[in-house]
Amino acid sequence: MESTSEPVTLRPRLLELLVYAGQDVRAYPLPTTGHVTIGRSSSSDIRVDHRSVSREHLVVHLDDGIEVEDLGSSNGTMLFRTSRWPSQSTVLGQERTEPGGVTIPPRTRTRVGAGEMVRIGSILLVFQVRKHSETLGGKPDATARGGGPKVLLDEEMQRIYRLATRTAATDISVLILGETGVGKEVLAETIHFRSARASRAFLRLNCAALSESLLESELFGYERGAFTGAHQTRIGLLEASDGGTVLLDEIGELPNAIQVKLLRVLEERVVRRIGSNRPRAIDVRFITATNRDLGRAVSAGLFRRDLYFRINGVQLLIPPLRDRRCEIVPLAEHFLHDFCERSGLAAPRISDEATSRLLEYSWPGNVRELRNVMERAPFLCTEGVVGAEHVPTESEPVEPLFGDEDEFDVPTEVLEPPRGTSLEPSERERDTSERDRITRALEACGGNQTRAAKLLGMSRRTLVNRLDAYGLPRPRKS
Repeated sequence: MESTSEPVTLRPRLLELLVYAGQDVRAYPLPTTGHVTIGRSSSSDIRVDHRSVSREHLVVHLDDGIEVEDLGSSNGTMLFRTSRWPSQSTVLGQERTEPGGVTIPPRTRTRVGAGEMVRIGSILLVFQVRKHSETLGGKPDATARGGGPKVLLDEEMQRIYRLATRTAATDISVLILGETGVGKEVLAETIHFRSARASRAFLRLNCAALSESLLESELFGYERGAFTGAHQTRIGLLEASDGGTVLLDEIGELPNAIQVKLLRVLEERVVRRIGSNRPRAIDVRFITATNRDLGRAVSAGLFRRDLYFRINGVQLLIPPLRDRRCEIVPLAEHFLHDFCERSGLAAPRISDEATSRLLEYSWPGNVRELRNVMERAPFLCTEGVVGAEHVPTESEPVEPLFGDEDEFDVPTEVLEPPRGTSLEPSERERDTSERDRITRALEACGGNQTRAAKLLGMSRRTLVNRLDAYGLPRPRKS
């Protein structure tokens, strides 16, 4: 069943792995030699938190090219050679046996080439040439980063990036607003790499992707013995980013208790590790981003008003892609050719029919959705042409690769103070008031727990846990 075509050879120093999860695509740079483990376990080198992935699913060996080895996973591993990409229905489906795919036996090393697709469970992996160069010190080259988006034709976008460039010369806090996928991280990256901090750390942190307790320990660090499992002192990410820039993405999802601590950091420019009363001064520039209406969240009591004023030094609102029609086709061509070049694939041509459909579609997932569609196109099209059938329509919107995107929400648990620490009175009062906020959110959403959870900025599982913790009855389904 395997193709006889030879995989494209890659320069080992420029490898990266793309992990496709729902509408999200994440790139992980790979080392020159050694191995990288992939799985759901927190001890994995690349953690993929999806129920179809085993705790220890796959290991990638990099000493002699690329070889993958299934570690006896529950849902198996499949390899698709570049000449035998699965059909569109196969890519979007969950079938276990597929034409063109080769099941990799457990504990057997299998060579993989550029642009070839590996599926672990229902997650897709693609190996390709690394997108950005790096310096010998391991930090991104400032000259290769921060140049802004690859396509900048819209007048409003040009105005925003001119303002961002002027803002970069200062240390004022920046709040970036915009729908999911519009390019908030690219704008934040531009501000950092056009600032005097360009040679220092640029920390990206998704506030919605970590539980409250883990977010606190990651941000502020902890002292040895501060709680069970704290066997040694750990420096927090804010302290480690001294002199650089911190992007707090999805700031609207930040738990209330962490909002209190972050406000102190912004006001005093010091951090206190868990289990320590000693303040440590930091020099960090904060950029925050959200797709939520923080003004409404403040009015509803879901976000601290004083924190909102602190982070809202300069506000930059990125328009959705549907309002930037002049950029759609140039972006599509850039994403398509860039992906094919890095994956060792021949770039297909975009047909006139596909171009018209690109312009007609409203792109609810914005630039991120467009990128995913164009990176998926080489897997779907035949005869080197991207046709209209490979582009989403309003009647048939683009589907997440792996089903419902809610499956990828990282469940957060009810905050349990680590042993040896105590909540301050103001925080305890805030946690108590959370019961009232949950009650109001459920009333506003007519008892719909999923919508109430989104309004509160938490996963549905967290909401259910907190209903139980506060002794609140679960709304009955109508």
